[in-house]
Amino acid sequence: MSAMRIVCRSGRNGSTLPSLGLACVLLVGPMVCCAQISSGSGTAAQIGSQSVPSSVGGRVVNATTGQPVPRALVRLNNRAVLTDSEGKFKFEQNSESSANVLVTKPGFYASAEYGEAGNLYLQAAQLGESLELRLYPEALLTGVVLAPDGTPLPGITVNALRSVYDDSGHRWAQTAQTQTDSHGGFRLPVPAGDYRVQTNYLPLDRTTGKAVLPVVVPNGSSNGTSQLVRIHSGEEQSFELRPSVSVVHSVGIAHSSSDRGFMRISARSSNGSTWHINSMRSSDGETKVQLPQGTYTLTVRTMANAEAAELAETTVTVPDHDISGVVLQFSPVPTIPVELLVDGSSTSDSSPPGLSQFGLSLQSEQADVDGGNAAVGLLSRSNQSYYFLAPPGTYRLAGRSGGSWYIKSASYGDSDLLAQELAVAPGASGTPIRITVSNQTGGLQGSVKLNGDPSACWVYLIPSGPSAQAVYSTRSNSTGGYSFSSLPPGSYQAIAFERRHSADYRDSNSLTPFSDRQHSVSVNAGDKPSLNLDAVPVTEVVP
Repeated sequence: MSAMRIVCRSGRNGSTLPSLGLACVLLVGPMVCCAQISSGSGTAAQIGSQSVPSSVGGRVVNATTGQPVPRALVRLNNRAVLTDSEGKFKFEQNSESSANVLVTKPGFYASAEYGEAGNLYLQAAQLGESLELRLYPEALLTGVVLAPDGTPLPGITVNALRSVYDDSGHRWAQTAQTQTDSHGGFRLPVPAGDYRVQTNYLPLDRTTGKAVLPVVVPNGSSNGTSQLVRIHSGEEQSFELRPSVSVVHSVGIAHSSSDRGFMRISARSSNGSTWHINSMRSSDGETKVQLPQGTYTLTVRTMANAEAAELAETTVTVPDHDISGVVLQFSPVPTIPVELLVDGSSTSDSSPPGLSQFGLSLQSEQADVDGGNAAVGLLSRSNQSYYFLAPPGTYRLAGRSGGSWYIKSASYGDSDLLAQELAVAPGASGTPIRITVSNQTGGLQGSVKLNGDPSACWVYLIPSGPSAQAVYSTRSNSTGGYSFSSLPPGSYQAIAFERRHSADYRDSNSLTPFSDRQHSVSVNAGDKPSLNLDAVPVTEVVP
């Protein structure tokens, strides 16, 4: 078991803040920052056929405090200047009618949003405005890893995973990694966001001479993302981790002597942390693993070939000595066939794509041994048939449109997989998932304004009814125009953001802070209605 103490300090004045939950991040690599931009008057510049500005200038500001950022490096295509003490910059003798703008400054990030592009592409009218480029100060996750008796543990690998949502749904993005120093401490500069932090299993620690069990924050046994650490730009959160430390003992696992192919073994401790363990086949026919004292759930998966996997799970209690005779009862991992059907109302204008083009997967909120959510991908046979190898559990079917076709329905026996979870029971092989696709689609078009002016922004469409895809997204062009094609008929909630916005769009509360800019729209097959949107400025999205 582990203990943890949290302290939060603001990056501005060091004052104590309430704990916001639990999660962490680490960053690897140089700090390259790309600006968020608004015009000096707070509005985006209108693009038109204007002459090339003779100079390009503005200032770089801290997005959290509004204060100028001195000595930030501003690049305009192949030219570069440093901001002065007031955060101002200027490029004289400009000959560019359009330009990529990039800003870098150690200790800052371009955006609080995951996956935001690294540069801004500006045209003549925008370059002629007084530019205000925004940089986000890094957040800090600091702490110490100690043995139960308070001994610092150096050399412990600490990983951070960020909770991210995109068109494919929820996933964990490995954001950074570091090792504790000689005092067991670590310092993790990260962009603002929701995180989870975890340490790796260490079979033999140099300090204690024992195994160090992994620690997950929040506890890995909890599902969902409600207990994450939410950290804001310029904020610091510190915590103390005390992983369990124990002598390891040999555990002998008995199983059939037949060749089961590749064997993958993982152990899950009572605190929910999970890790891979190495194994070795002994002369007496047992498979030997090394485990610390305690109680664990062992999961063993074997795969003799791409279509034949077996799974066994057992609970083992390791005392203060070696043990043997742990018995595994293997059963086949259920093979779920997937069939493609074409809806009768579809036209013959185009042939439906193959199943692989719909990006099908089975998503589970159960913690995966590698740190993310467990996901099962679609597999194919040589005869072009498709299937899932899905261990017993519950899953949500996820997919996307394939060209001009969309997933109209998905069924598993009597279950509607667009509205219900898929429950896979032991021995469930044989019953197919039937995916029905249609090309009877509609579209949506319109324009986006930011602070009253047409602008390039991100547009999101969230299906109001059951759907394999959680959200559809596109980016408007430099004159604010956007267009969606091949949309499934139905009702949607539409919203635009100045910058890319990661959120759990299946949660109706995710857009509550921006309800005044949210619109409902209906799309019918063969129609392409128009909808104009006012984008949420980046200044209203709290980093």
